[in-house]
Amino acid sequence: MTAVAGNTTALAGRTAADIAIDESDTVPVFRPYLGPEVHAATTAALNAGFLGLGSRTREFEFGIESFLEGSGRYAVATSSCTEALHLAARLADIGHGDEVICPSFTYVAGHQAMTATGADVVLCDIEPDTLGLDAARARELIGPRTRALMLMHYGGVPCRDTEAVYTLAREHGLRVIEDAAHAFGSTTQDGHIGASGDLTCFSFGPVKLITTLEGGAVITSNEADVQVLHELRLIGVNSDTEARYRDTRTWHYDVTRQGYRSHLGSIPAAIGTAQLALAKEFIGNRQSYCRRYDEAFAAFPQLARLDTDWSNIAPFIYTVRCPDEMAREQLMAHLRSEGVASGIHFLGAHTFSFYRSARRGPLPVTEYMSERIVTLPLHSYMADRTIDRVIGAVRGFFGSGSGL
Repeated sequence: MTAVAGNTTALAGRTAADIAIDESDTVPVFRPYLGPEVHAATTAALNAGFLGLGSRTREFEFGIESFLEGSGRYAVATSSCTEALHLAARLADIGHGDEVICPSFTYVAGHQAMTATGADVVLCDIEPDTLGLDAARARELIGPRTRALMLMHYGGVPCRDTEAVYTLAREHGLRVIEDAAHAFGSTTQDGHIGASGDLTCFSFGPVKLITTLEGGAVITSNEADVQVLHELRLIGVNSDTEARYRDTRTWHYDVTRQGYRSHLGSIPAAIGTAQLALAKEFIGNRQSYCRRYDEAFAAFPQLARLDTDWSNIAPFIYTVRCPDEMAREQLMAHLRSEGVASGIHFLGAHTFSFYRSARRGPLPVTEYMSERIVTLPLHSYMADRTIDRVIGAVRGFFGSGSGL
């Protein structure tokens, strides 16, 4: 992470006036956009009366596929990103006795999705620039039980070592599961994240760039995978999905495998489709806010930021790095006193009781970042005065004689 300033850009599309934070309210870390388009889509789906997995689910999946602009990529919507990751691991035939190499520095949902299969996670360090999986460290951890590598794209910033991870996977015959929970809409030289690769999983949870309230998706290029995923997400039933896509049901079916209750219903799917129509606007205005933060915080060399100009990033969170853990706690306390919430993304999984005995390599970057990183508020359609409040609170801390 280095200090990088960018140019501010105008808010795309609509104004933020109607959804500004009241001066007496705390500025939250997250705030989903739930405007009139979302309410209209929800009402229409409710009035249609088919509430479960249905035609609106398929419409949302088509929308994801179209948005990614990837040739021959298929989207299967799920009830959460955790379940998307879980089903991806099941699809890859990961189970008891297997190992999956994962970054310790990611949300524990990814680790839980892997261990839900009966596999063991092996905790790997991250590289310092993008906070993505360090491919060189992952290479050191590959053993006879390794079946897959899981990488994640932090904050929407593509993992720098993605190509190296895929090369490593090819060398050892491993699957790659991309945890792209933060990265819907971000791009690389190969196009959108999810437009290529092995198995990519997105999150559309309550605080993500676009939301289905709760939800996720698995992206694959193998058409045969789609049928397996349909069965896995709908309790193993082999022939009901296509009927439900027509808002009907079939009463003659087989159960072909162990399955789960992991599908996405019509109401959240309708919300997701409405959000998809606004996704490019969400991305544009979030990029402008991140650049505005960068420009404002460039005066504070103690406060490091992700090394990006945001041009290819669909920002999910905006993070800064403090000099040490004490400085972070002091900054967070000061922000709280000024009515600005903040967060921590992430704590290392190796510190949790459940994963303390997991096999792992050296984790110096994970430990360094976990002690110092702070998440500041970032929403779609933030009002100028809300951004000014956040910037003013941070400036107030560094100008308060804190000594940092």
